[in-house]
Amino acid sequence: MIIYGLNIIDWLIIALYLGALIVIGRWTQKKIKNTGDFFQAGRSFGKVMTSFLNFGNMVSADQAAGVTREIYRQGLSGVWFQNLVLFITPFYWFSSVLQRRARYVAPGDIYEHRFQSKFLSGLFAVYLLLSAIYGSSLGYLITGKTMQAVLVKPETECTTQEKQSVAMFREMKALEVKASSTTDGSRTTIDENRLNYLHELEKRGEIKSSISYLDLTTFYIIYGLVTAAYVIMGGLFAAAYTDVLQGIMIFFLSTALIPVGLHALGGFAGLHAKVPDAMFNLFGSGAGSEYTWYFVLTMVIVNLIGLAPRNFTVGGSAKDDSSARIGMVTGAFAKRLIIIGWALTGMIAVGLYADKLSDATFIWGTMTLDLLGTGFVGLMIASVLAANMASKAGSSLEWSAAFTKNILLPLKPHTSEKRQLLIGRLVIFLVLIGGIAFAYAVDDIFVVFKYVLSIGTVIGPALWLVYFWRRLSTKAVIIQMVLSIMITVVVPNIIPAITSLRQSPALTQETKSYTEVTKVRAKESDVKNGLAKSVGEKIDKSVTVQPVAIYFEKVARIDPKDPNSLKEGKGVFKFQLWMLSMLGVDLENFSKAGLSTASFAFDIIFPFTILFLVSLLTKPNSKKVLEEFYARVHTPAIADRELDALEVQKRIDDPELAERNKIFPHSNWEFPKPTRQDIWGFAACWAGVAIIILLYVVIMNIGS
Repeated sequence: MIIYGLNIIDWLIIALYLGALIVIGRWTQKKIKNTGDFFQAGRSFGKVMTSFLNFGNMVSADQAAGVTREIYRQGLSGVWFQNLVLFITPFYWFSSVLQRRARYVAPGDIYEHRFQSKFLSGLFAVYLLLSAIYGSSLGYLITGKTMQAVLVKPETECTTQEKQSVAMFREMKALEVKASSTTDGSRTTIDENRLNYLHELEKRGEIKSSISYLDLTTFYIIYGLVTAAYVIMGGLFAAAYTDVLQGIMIFFLSTALIPVGLHALGGFAGLHAKVPDAMFNLFGSGAGSEYTWYFVLTMVIVNLIGLAPRNFTVGGSAKDDSSARIGMVTGAFAKRLIIIGWALTGMIAVGLYADKLSDATFIWGTMTLDLLGTGFVGLMIASVLAANMASKAGSSLEWSAAFTKNILLPLKPHTSEKRQLLIGRLVIFLVLIGGIAFAYAVDDIFVVFKYVLSIGTVIGPALWLVYFWRRLSTKAVIIQMVLSIMITVVVPNIIPAITSLRQSPALTQETKSYTEVTKVRAKESDVKNGLAKSVGEKIDKSVTVQPVAIYFEKVARIDPKDPNSLKEGKGVFKFQLWMLSMLGVDLENFSKAGLSTASFAFDIIFPFTILFLVSLLTKPNSKKVLEEFYARVHTPAIADRELDALEVQKRIDDPELAERNKIFPHSNWEFPKPTRQDIWGFAACWAGVAIIILLYVVIMNIGS
């Protein structure tokens, strides 16, 4: 029996998975005695459980769908949408230890203790909650679109308007193919005007490749409620135990479509026959490429800054240094390996659906519906849900701890543990539901991803420096955080809300369009379209790089039928680029990758400049507090809590013990002397990075 496009067996599998989560939540609820159990599982996890927890916390289906989407748009270089974390993995060998040794519970605790500032702690908590609501929208957006692609309406059930939308999408793709095959200037003005009109409609989301049964509002609410339910009951215990189940399902998610997809294409040789050679490049270089080596480099740096050691819930749950290290690095490399599966799935999608989808975010759902049989479709949908829920579970506890410990307790210091647990659970519910509103505000996951990276630089620079530079002052952090929040969060969201600014000709400028003609090897589609006599023949292909918005994510005409209509900016306003233009930087000739690189470069340089300058001009923090903080950082964490506390106290009572552990003793720099484990572990991580890059090269050259 088919219900809304799915067999009842598939619906039963999805229901069984969701029921299992609730059962695990109820079972782990008995383990929760206090906030330490709820937020950190009593700091009791060993290497295996910490590995599953970190893997689940790092992996989300929005990442998998995001990688395939970007590869569909940009070729293999789109893998850097997520794989940029590959080069960050070796640094986890150190950051995992730092966040465990800090021995805090909530993310803002480090500000309250190290900087003696309840205001800064509360400000960070507010920032984290707001960014969490925005960031959670990514999971809703991807999961919803994947489900929409699976629950597709047959044409016989579509309305006249829906049929027209699909027909116009197909017309647009046909005109794009015609335009790309014309290099002699014979393209007609009528075709060009019609294509421009259809592109305007596409920007406005008014034409689509398919119509879905799924009502996103209903789906978002159910999805948010189920995710909140088991975490609210069992806290980090529930998150960890469900991650064991979800880890297995994520592996299925990452590999299931590969064998059936390759079979449909005729193996790796068929894949290479249908996909242009340029799309197998690991770094983009052609016209319109958004993943050039310099853009990837800046993304890596920004991501490293944003992933400063501050996760004291998941990161603080390990029982000792070794469990924290092995767990985080093992979980991270497991994710890096499955990204290879996502990349190959994305390349297969290019071979199967090139230019057939209105929204590349639909790829995962479309492939699931087309390639998998009854039962496996339900398992894939459950795996998509599992991957998103796994990541949201751990991060939601961080949001909850931030509010409970860094906002509630400073205002009401006598709040009981029981009341803290109740309020912490309520915060999880409110944040997850709050993300629904932002899911409607954005429609492009790459836009959200870049924005999340940018806002990570609001807090990342100070949270790295705090571990290594004793001179960092409270005033410097407050000034930097306030300025960065204004530049990265406040202004970018206020400008689009003001009609006169959103429609300002000065702010709706676009880059200049240009056309590149390149020599490529003909594919099967080129022979079919009469552009070549045989596969492999060298032919000319023209690629027109359309103008892109400079200060907004998109710019579209208010009246798409009028080529002289006023333009309107859509999405967040890129204040960083506007400031660069005020400094005389000519942005009109930048590529899309160049614009993103310039914006990220600003995000990297600005906060560190403010922190160093203001710190050197302001008074340092209390010597006693600094000695207490760095005594923690230089004391290895051990499982025995009483003995662990004694070791920390020894270094507080005798600061010289901590000084002896520094590369530069009696200075403001707190870099610890590397141990043999530090050196060999770091080297092994880089060897792992090299092996994974080699795997990409080998897999993508099979059948070429």
